[in-house]
Amino acid sequence: MSDHRPGPVPRNGRAAGVFSLLLSAAGLMMMWTWTGGTVFAIVAGALAAAVVPLCLGSRHQAAFEVIGGPMDGARLPPDTVGRDTEVLVLPTPDGGGARYAVTGLRSLVYRGQAGTAD
Repeated sequence: MSDHRPGPVPRNGRAAGVFSLLLSAAGLMMMWTWTGGTVFAIVAGALAAAVVPLCLGSRHQAAFEVIGGPMDGARLPPDTVGRDTEVLVLPTPDGGGARYAVTGLRSLVYRGQAGTAD
């Protein structure tokens, strides 16, 4: 038996899902306006609420871009950074280390050399 876990949802797939959910919610709100049926507003709210996990769950699914420091411009795979990681120390070509802060924008921002007080 293989241990097959589904991979991350591609950006285009997530964008299509968010678009269709929000478009459906807008259509249901129009139905609520025309008919006065409260059920349309409730279902539209549920669809709009379903968009939130799709947007929040995407933080660690794309590559991280390194900004500043000795590794400026590099892209790291998503499994390099853990979900609870706030500061990541990456080895530098000179044998030292560089500290990078993990931001919510899939970026690693340079915060100085490892072991220095910046």
